[in-house]
Amino acid sequence: MRRAGDANSIQAAFDQRVARLAAGQYGVFSREQAMALGATKGMLDHRIRASRWERLGRNVFRLPGNPPSWRQSLTAACLAWGDGAVISHRAAAALWRLAGFDPGSVELTVPRNRRRPEPGVIHRHELRQSDVSIVDGIPVTSVARTLIDLASVCGPEEVEEAIDDAMRRGIVSLALLRRRLAEIGRPGRPGLVAMRGLLDARDRNAAVPGSVFERRLLRILQRARIPTPVLQHEIRDGKGLVGIVDFAFPAARLAIEADGYRWHSGRVRWDQDRARLNRLTLLGWRVIHVTWTDIMRDPARAADAVRKALTSEP
Repeated sequence: MRRAGDANSIQAAFDQRVARLAAGQYGVFSREQAMALGATKGMLDHRIRASRWERLGRNVFRLPGNPPSWRQSLTAACLAWGDGAVISHRAAAALWRLAGFDPGSVELTVPRNRRRPEPGVIHRHELRQSDVSIVDGIPVTSVARTLIDLASVCGPEEVEEAIDDAMRRGIVSLALLRRRLAEIGRPGRPGLVAMRGLLDARDRNAAVPGSVFERRLLRILQRARIPTPVLQHEIRDGKGLVGIVDFAFPAARLAIEADGYRWHSGRVRWDQDRARLNRLTLLGWRVIHVTWTDIMRDPARAADAVRKALTSEP
C-alpha cells in the first residue's frame, strides 16, 4: 500500500516537471504535454478545480503567476492547434520584428485537414520543414515564407518595406525569395502576382534603401516620374571617402538626404554633418534635405523640389 508521503512526493515531482516545462513556454502547456509528464485525468481535474492551473482553452492551461502576454498567446495558440501549427503572416512578421509590424495579432498556419474550434486568424497550407523556424521559443514561418505570405494579406507597400528591412538586416536574400516563390507559387494563389511584381521590380545589384523613410521617399520620386537615383552613393575626393548620401544623381552632382530625427541629434553629430556638407560643396555637389514631415504632409512639394534642382543649373 502506497503511503501518503510517497503519494505527495510523486505529486510534487510531477508539479515540478510541469513548472519546468511551462517556464520555457511563457507559462503555458497543453493537455498532451501534461499527460506525457505522467498526469492522469483525475490529476488534471483536481488542479483545475483547485485553481492551481488556469484553463486557456479546451486543452491548454496556464500556471498562475504568469501574466498574459502576446508571446504567451502565440504559444498557447500553437499548442491548441497541435503539431504542425506555426505562427505566420502578420504575427510572424511582428515576431521577426519586421518594419511596420507590431505585436498584437494571433495568426497561424495549420495543416489543411486540421479543424478545431480554437481562436486566431487561421490559414491552411502544408509547410516544408525549411519553411519553419523558431523565434523566442515559438514555431514561426521562415523569413522568406513570412514575406511571401504577407503578400496575400497586406498591401504591396507594406510588403515592400518589410522586404527592405529583412534584406538590410541580412536575414533574407533576393535570390532566396525568388527561388521560394517559384517553388510554392501556383496559379490563383493569393498574393502571387503582387509578390512577383515586387521582386521583378528590384535590381539585384542595387542597394536597399537604408530605412522605411528612404523607401517612402524613393516611392514618391518614382510616382512623380523623376529618374531613379543611385542609392547609398559613395562620394570621394583625393583624400578618400567624403560620405555616403542616401540618394544621388551623380551626373547632376545632386544629393538627397532623408533627414530622420534619429540620425541627426547631438552636437557632435551636427558638427560632423556640417563638415561633411562643406566638403561636398567644395566638390561641386548640391544637397537637398527632405524630412519625414515633408513626405508625410506634402509629398508633391518634396518631389517638386527635387525636380527643380535636377533641371536647374548648379
